[in-house]
Parts: sequence; structure tokens; C-alpha cells
Amino acid sequence: MEAGSSSPAGPAPGPPPSIPPSGDQGVWADVSPLIAAACADLQDGELVHGENFSLFAAMSALEIMDPKMDSGIERSGYYSIDEAIEDGIAPVPLSLDRTLDIQRTLDVIDHLFSCEATWHKGHTLAQTVFTCIYLMKMERISSHAVLNSFCRILRATCNSVISVVSTARTHEEEDLFTMSFGLPLNGEGDDKCLSVLNSVEETISRQLRACKSQALSKKKTLEEFESLQDNPELEEGYCRALLCRLRFPFSPCGYVHEETSRKRIGFGSQACYVMLG
Repeated sequence: MEAGSSSPAGPAPGPPPSIPPSGDQGVWADVSPLIAAACADLQDGELVHGENFSLFAAMSALEIMDPKMDSGIERSGYYSIDEAIEDGIAPVPLSLDRTLDIQRTLDVIDHLFSCEATWHKGHTLAQTVFTCIYLMKMERISSHAVLNSFCRILRATCNSVISVVSTARTHEEEDLFTMSFGLPLNGEGDDKCLSVLNSVEETISRQLRACKSQALSKKKTLEEFESLQDNPELEEGYCRALLCRLRFPFSPCGYVHEETSRKRIGFGSQACYVMLG
């Protein structure tokens, strides 16, 4: 480098983000030049705002393009759920290998439990539970009995928690965020979700009993039942793993037991215990 030459410039800016394709619901347009022109005219201390702007709005405002605050920032490269599904995201079944399908189903259920607990700590449903495409498109998993029954229970549970907490009016937004932002919380057939879950649970329980009977008698009693996956040596373990997860939402630990709460959280004619935190 010659003496007196300026230091090398920083990395060249990347290409501008692509504009999502327009559809029947609306047309996308690049407003970057308009925003740049508006920013150039603003002086220190000036702010563009509407007529109803208030101090509360300023304190609760979100910083656009801040990954920690802007939940709409593009991260995955997809502009819609349908586009992600077409690209192979959230397949049904989760794998053509039946053993791998059960493993991935367990992973999805565990992740949804984690998302539900995060929601109970004050985060939004849109950023926790409903980040799962399977919950957003329930009709796609109607053929997957285990995942379908669990997702229906989870969705109905979230809806009931919101109903109970909103009726009590004793919570703050940082305790539990009850806004659903139009997410599909009221699904068709959710009033029968307990009976669907009980049917799936009974099927897996029979399979588990058959595994135990085979282990004791050393006879091929599993031929009467359709196995969950293809490895007979792992069948009992996977049955136990699924049953533990399907029964966890109804376990006594960490749940509300007051009679009034049980009545409020009933699905149809059946009462259901739900975790409130």
C-alpha cells in the first residue's frame, strides 16, 4: 500500500432484500426510498407519528429489524407457510422410515412443551407455540394420529388458559400474554380432543401391554397389533415415551386442582387440567 493512501473501505454492502411476490391478498412495494427521504428531512429530536401517539405507545413500540423485538423479520427465507411447506418443511409423515418418524414426533412434542412453558412466562403465542407449522396447518396431520391428537389438546389447552385468565382479570401482560393475533385457537373438532387423545392413548397402551407380554412369555404376541415402528427391540421404549408425553398435560404436578378452575377449563362435558405456570 502506498504511503498516504486511505485505509481500505469496509465490506461492500450486500444486495438489497428481494421483494416478496404479490398475490391476491395484496401487492408488495419497496418503500426504502420513501423512508430514506423522510429520515433525511428529520432533525434531532423529531419523530413521525400519528394523531393518537402517546407516551405509552412510545414505551411499548418495537424497533423494526431488531431480531429481539421484530417478530416479522425475515430469517427463514420464506414469505408464507405454504411456501415453506412446498419446500419440504414440516413433512407428513415426518419420515418414511417409521422408526425415524416416531423419533421426530417425540422431538416435535418436546419442542411444543418447551414453547408452551415459554408462553406461560409472558411471551406471545405467535413467537412460541404457533411457530410450529403443524399447529398452523392442522388439516395436514389428520392422518398422523399421535401428532394430531397432541396438537389438538395443546391448542384447546391454550385457548382454555386464555379464557380462564381473561375472565379472572388478575394478570398483567408480562405474566401471560393473552392476545392471539388471529391465530387458529378454535379449531373444528377440538371439543372432542379428549376422546381422540384417549383413543390414541388406549391404542398405545395395548401395544405396550403386548410388548410386556411378549417379554414374559417370549411369544410373538405383537403380530396382533400394528407396531409403532420397525424395530421390535425398541417398541416398548417408544410406547413408554409416547405415553409419558401424552399423559404429561394431565399429571397432578404443577397443575391447578381447585374445583372452580376445573369447571372453567372443561372441554365440552369432560374436565381437563391445564398447566397455568
